[in-house]
Amino acid sequence: MSIKEIIKNGEEIDLSKISDEGIVRDPGGILAFVIFAVGIAWSLFHLYTAGAGLLTASLQRSAHLSVGLALCFLYFPFNKKKEGAYDKIPWYDLLLALAGFISIFYVFIYFEDLIWRVGSPTSMDLIMGGAAIVLILLAAHRAFSLILPIVTMVFLAYPFLGPYLPDLIGHRGYRVVRVIQDLYLTNTGIFGIPIGVTSTFVFAFVLFGSFFQASGAGMYVVQLAFAALGRFKGGPAKASVLASGFMGSIAGSSVANTVVTGSLTIPVMKRAGFSPEVAGGVETAASTDGQFLPPIMGAAAFVMAEFTGIPYWQITIHAALPAVISYVALLCIVHLQAAKTGMQPMPKAEIPPFFKTFIKGIFYWFPICILVYYLIIARLTPITAGYFAILAVLAMMVVIRAIWSILDNRKGEMSLPAILRKHLRGLWDDILQGLDTSAKSMAGIAVACACAGIIVGVVTLTGLGQSMILLLSVLAGDRLFVLLVVAAGISIILGMGLPTTAKYVVMATLVAPAILMVDPTLPVVAVHLFILYYAILADDTPPVGVAAYAAAAIARSDPIKTGLLGFKFDLGAFLLPFMFIYNSEFLLIDTTWYKAVMVALTSIFGIYCFSAVIQRWLFTRLKLWEQVLLLGIALSMIWPTWISDVIGVTVFTLIYVHQRAVKARQDREGTLPIEEV
Repeated sequence: MSIKEIIKNGEEIDLSKISDEGIVRDPGGILAFVIFAVGIAWSLFHLYTAGAGLLTASLQRSAHLSVGLALCFLYFPFNKKKEGAYDKIPWYDLLLALAGFISIFYVFIYFEDLIWRVGSPTSMDLIMGGAAIVLILLAAHRAFSLILPIVTMVFLAYPFLGPYLPDLIGHRGYRVVRVIQDLYLTNTGIFGIPIGVTSTFVFAFVLFGSFFQASGAGMYVVQLAFAALGRFKGGPAKASVLASGFMGSIAGSSVANTVVTGSLTIPVMKRAGFSPEVAGGVETAASTDGQFLPPIMGAAAFVMAEFTGIPYWQITIHAALPAVISYVALLCIVHLQAAKTGMQPMPKAEIPPFFKTFIKGIFYWFPICILVYYLIIARLTPITAGYFAILAVLAMMVVIRAIWSILDNRKGEMSLPAILRKHLRGLWDDILQGLDTSAKSMAGIAVACACAGIIVGVVTLTGLGQSMILLLSVLAGDRLFVLLVVAAGISIILGMGLPTTAKYVVMATLVAPAILMVDPTLPVVAVHLFILYYAILADDTPPVGVAAYAAAAIARSDPIKTGLLGFKFDLGAFLLPFMFIYNSEFLLIDTTWYKAVMVALTSIFGIYCFSAVIQRWLFTRLKLWEQVLLLGIALSMIWPTWISDVIGVTVFTLIYVHQRAVKARQDREGTLPIEEV
């Protein structure tokens, strides 16, 4: 049964079965145990190589993708609407899983021979390569519906259609043998940078996030957020933003974040008076934006580090201030949503004491501090920092179980051997849960990155990147702003069908060079963060926003409306990437702490004005002329000067005074408008 059917039937959903691409199958019996064991072994392989040392690039990548491809056919059914699709695995899916594994593991087995056969592949090499490409497309359909394989097939067709295309994007054409060889037997196609990143850095950080969640950190984070923000208007929604931001910075997965925090925050939001769609939309937006928040950003950020050659720790520093501002923007738009719908704070009885709550789970900060130290301060490689962070969180889990054992022993309700068995079994279950969750999260990502590798391979083979630079330059001329608007629009449209990593790869390969050609003085990291931001923003948008479906399953809401509302809440920071493109001080480039604070305050001011326009509300409903003026203030903050700042503050003050006066009159007359959504 799919998420849509579960929502429709009003049934309870087992949130442990949700992956980044939706619900995974549970056939039961021996087959379920085998699939579980394969996932555990896959995660353990990556844990071992993170600590003991990575294999040769082709070996590491083929071992990674072979199992990930097989798991996609086992986790995800072909027809998600078919009755019993999630309860059994047909024989042909078992064959497809085996074929997928063999087609990729072939590179692992014959690695040394294939090195000498590049340029002159055998018939078997070509058969395996062709089969691998087809099976990757089929698996992408299982995990992400038709859009990703269709986009990939469009790129695959390009090498053969070149002679028939206009001169601006045409080429001489390529034979099938050459295309398969470049995509399968080299490190510029299937086994290129995207798979290289997921098989190393990304898997290590997903493991860390999964263990961190399995340790029970989600409950602690949510309780701490309630303690900090529950007393304010719309407190549950603001707490959801804070908790999801924190967990998202650790998990790097929007779906995992939605499941962990949403299962706790969404019911509280609904009790406070938020509609199910709004509660789910707030959680969707907050969980999705976590992919932009350091120290662990989404998989696309690791791909960015490889594409640009900029160390990952440096990318996290550049992304820190925009990420914080984006969450402040989300808090602003959620505050205005609560104000215009008349939402109240949490009941005092439900708000936990902040200091006591913080101290109670202070040990959860230990692995995070270890991660930040090794990643940002010691500046070790991401794989090494991730490995040490995993060891730290495993040690924390042992300490937690030891403390619980001591407390249970003091109660005297169980014998000491029984207490030890209970907590050793609990620790074992938590570790297995972390390993299993990592496998479910990474299977779809592996296939998405394989598709992204195919796209990059085609672009490299045909020179499509240069053609796109010329085409976009012709369309936009020398107008940077026009090109940026086009790039944002393309990214959001692609976001309706592609996962974040694949979308970023397409945009970074085709659009980023065009932007840098129009203005070579732009920092490379600014352009790529611009692309990444809109790639993440589009993740809320149906039909592929799986985080929205997970939130809707918890909220019992319509998933399409939930996703659209999530997208609306994210629009508060829609102008932020334009701000850091035109002012690199946002990215902490060539600036001082004083200037960084000033640009942060300026951007938050502009974003708050823009949020008010989106919500059509400040203290009461905005009139059209007020919306126009606030929009003008927000747009002027893209190119801030002291003149625009003074004018903006002056105009905002006038609107502020007018709104307060109107609200006071409406309060006296009892005519203050309250909206449902």
